[in-house]
Amino acid sequence: MKTSLIGVDPIPVEFVLNVAQSKGTTAQRRPYVELMERWGKEQDCVDEVRQLLKRLRDGQELDPQAMPREFMPRYRQPEVARQLIEIVRRIDEIIGSHRENWTWAHVMRVMCDEGILYKPTINRFDQIICSMVPNKGRDIVRKNGDYVYIMGQKEPWSSWTQQSYINPSLAAARIICNQIAHELAPVLARTIRLEF
Repeated sequence: MKTSLIGVDPIPVEFVLNVAQSKGTTAQRRPYVELMERWGKEQDCVDEVRQLLKRLRDGQELDPQAMPREFMPRYRQPEVARQLIEIVRRIDEIIGSHRENWTWAHVMRVMCDEGILYKPTINRFDQIICSMVPNKGRDIVRKNGDYVYIMGQKEPWSSWTQQSYINPSLAAARIICNQIAHELAPVLARTIRLEF
């Protein structure tokens, strides 16, 4: 890498892209887009920059240094936030592969009940998850699961019945929530035992 006039390495384009992705609005991202477009013209790599900017336009990427206010204070600490983002990406892989019956509605319930998130709307939850998982399309999270049923339960997931003869749907939802909580266990403030 070339050294700049002041003796410091130049700022990599990927770094500029990552900062831009952490910005919440198009207006906040605009200066970074203009900077990258100008750099692409000067370096004669306009097509490569367009590909990078496509990633930027596809969605905002969450910055562990600046987590949204919906996250409780513990989960806004950069190290915990980084770990949480990695876990959410693993959960996305499990949901996408259909290895388990997990839905994003179950994930939202666990994240709220375990004190990770403070009462986001379903649309806001969709935005948060999409910003944690690169290239995740909008509305996919919002349309994955029965939010009315799962979020409509008055008791936290850990208080739901385990007896399928009492309420089969709720007992199954409890098992799923337990599996998700177990996946999130490294960042939770309490120990989660996997139930069968």
